[in-house]
Amino acid sequence: MKRLILIFILIFPMLCLAQDYYWYKGNKRILYEGAKEYIVYDPNVSISKMPLKILLEDSSSLADGSSLKWGVVDKGSNIDFEKVQYRITSYVSLIDSTDIFITNRFYVRLNSAGDFAELQRMASIYALEIIENNILPNWYTLKCTEDSEYNALQLANLFYESGIFRACEPEFINIIRTACTNDRLFHKQWNLSNIINPEWDINYCRAKTITSGSLNTIIAVFDTGVEHNHPDLNNIHAFSYNLHTLSSPSIKYGDHGTACAGIIGATSNNQKGTAGIAPLCPIMDLSFKSNTPPENLAAGFRIAADNGCSVISCSWYTTEPSEYIDEGIFYALQNGREGLGCVIVFAAGNTDSEILYPANSNEDIIVVGAMSPCGERKDKNTSCDEDSSWGSCFGSQLDIMAPGVSIYTTDTLQQNLFDVNYREFAGTSSACPHVAAVAGLVLSVNPDLTMKDVSNIIESTAQKIGEYHYTIKPEYPMGAWNKNMGYGLVDAYAAVLAAKTKYIQNHTYQSGSVVVETYPEIIAGYAVTDNKPYGNVILEAGSDVTYSATEQVVLKPGFHAKAGSNIHIMINDTMCSSPQTSSAPQRMAARSSSATTDDTESTNDSQTNNTLEDMENNMIQSTTIYTISGQLIQTISGGQHDATHLPNGMYILQHRMSDGSMRSEKIANNK
Repeated sequence: MKRLILIFILIFPMLCLAQDYYWYKGNKRILYEGAKEYIVYDPNVSISKMPLKILLEDSSSLADGSSLKWGVVDKGSNIDFEKVQYRITSYVSLIDSTDIFITNRFYVRLNSAGDFAELQRMASIYALEIIENNILPNWYTLKCTEDSEYNALQLANLFYESGIFRACEPEFINIIRTACTNDRLFHKQWNLSNIINPEWDINYCRAKTITSGSLNTIIAVFDTGVEHNHPDLNNIHAFSYNLHTLSSPSIKYGDHGTACAGIIGATSNNQKGTAGIAPLCPIMDLSFKSNTPPENLAAGFRIAADNGCSVISCSWYTTEPSEYIDEGIFYALQNGREGLGCVIVFAAGNTDSEILYPANSNEDIIVVGAMSPCGERKDKNTSCDEDSSWGSCFGSQLDIMAPGVSIYTTDTLQQNLFDVNYREFAGTSSACPHVAAVAGLVLSVNPDLTMKDVSNIIESTAQKIGEYHYTIKPEYPMGAWNKNMGYGLVDAYAAVLAAKTKYIQNHTYQSGSVVVETYPEIIAGYAVTDNKPYGNVILEAGSDVTYSATEQVVLKPGFHAKAGSNIHIMINDTMCSSPQTSSAPQRMAARSSSATTDDTESTNDSQTNNTLEDMENNMIQSTTIYTISGQLIQTISGGQHDATHLPNGMYILQHRMSDGSMRSEKIANNK
């Protein structure tokens, strides 16, 4: 009998069970417990039953001449700890949610060379080995031994709190990060990677691990023209149009349009100037002049829709409204992308007042305000950039915020004050293309979304930043909202993840209903997202529901299928081409918690336990987990795998089958 692969990966929220700290310049820096353990062991001793990932060999030696190795294991793993000489729980980086590790060593900085005797005394009390590193004056490394009663973090704090030493800190590993691109000016792009406060950027680097766009997702820059010969703009669409003369090609060399295009599509990782947010999305250049009439502007929206645009970026406003322009916008919203609708993004305006036209003309437009580098609405009087010449418009029609101050981007081909062919760009004009680019990323991973789906995703995943009070109101269905910030700062990573995932909660499938949910990933349960009221997913008797995904289906606690209902799970990938059908009641269980059904008797009671099975009994023999960039994480024997311990992000699972073949799948962990 043929059996189909049914993938259930239940991913539960990370619980910060404990909090710790270390001292830096006289202040406590808080640490939160992670899901792994750092261990030190003797490599000459056989350690069976240890699912150990060896990361590095310790260069230090013990007194007897033997060496040590250290590694990382899952917390709670079945380890023979008699063979392990040191262990400490990992901590979670608050910057990117990855595990960081403290070794069996810590550093001490003496106030003066005369304090070395005190260091020796305390090292003797706590059974520590002193290592003279000779790197910087008065710095020493202390190493825990088998007789040490405390771990290195506890000892570093104990030494510092004695008041004897100037500085004491644990030895961290896995804390070094590199820029996610090698673009020469990327360090100036605070909008994409804010080193000072990582919460005040659009989460570009994490989004980039999933997608940089798609050649099938065209973004129109509806503006003053784009510099087609710019060395950092290498993905200009072949079709361009001059709306002023209603002819092709477009008006080239516009500095405003070129700046907008660079934010969206500057080629990344090419060792040149700046990085674009969606460089794989072709840019369609639709250009105008300041005296272009309304009918030509209206024509621009139809031309964009009729020529395959997915997103239209509009960093402009008019002083007088026009029903002609309204009709053009409506046409693109309704008819673009073969009826799914173009996503239209407009700048809110720079008059520090209510939203300007055309941004305020249609509720389906995504209206973008500008944020300063300090996590606040750009205001004439109070913003940290101290530029009183403009402020971002705000009010009841504001949807989302994006960076809009000191944005490094492409310029027309000329020398300027900042860098050849690049400049600083500001205003809601610079904020708008950020959101247009994120819309392009969203459609790149899920092109079947409607334009309303895209705006809902972008708004519901926004970051609630700044000292603002966000409130829930019926007229703002995508979450808490504020008149100065809309739904918050656009989050490229969260939006892309949401575009891949259908979250189903607080929903009942009524008797007699026949429903097919189709998405790359489907997660159903009580609290799978914070963007809507928590509540169970219930299949009433007589309902027939199909979950059809390309990557995974996750049933979490709070999923209930009543007796007499039917649930079909379909994974449409190379490993599975037909649905798995089961009649409730049944249990679909994970290791520690499960989606459940009513407890009525049935002979059709099955458990998946995260087991993957192939047709013709071709079973998984082992699974190797890699990061999206190819770094080995773990190898697991057998047909079971549990992704709950992985940090947030994308992973590749490579399965070795019993027939010798290899199969791959991609999973997203979003705790």
